Amino acid sequence: MEQPPLDTRAYNEMKEVMEEVLPELLKTFMEYMPDLINDLNKAITEGNPDLLFGIAHRMKSSCNSLGALGLAKIAENIEMVGRAGGTEGAAELSAKLEDQLKEVMDFFSEELKTLG
Repeated sequence: MEQPPLDTRAYNEMKEVMEEVLPELLKTFMEYMPDLINDLNKAITEGNPDLLFGIAHRMKSSCNSLGALGLAKIAENIEMVGRAGGTEGAAELSAKLEDQLKEVMDFFSEELKTLG
């Protein structure tokens, strides 16, 4: 069974711990994630597994820290492709990541409205 892009239980636990800094974390995530996606796709297009690995690793860490465990899992799969020295299959994973990222970004955008 596929994991949802955002684990609301993990997010809510993190939300309790990060109360004051959460809005800034969400804003930062929303600002740089589209750039990371662009860089990821560039690494795929250029056939650069080392860059692919590095970007996917950063994405995985960022997603995990905000409870976006489904996104983190896809990023981890992309990371493994790069670690293995290739880029084959990464484009499909990236498209899936982008698709699910929209859902998470929408959720975070709504959260920012409620957090003030």
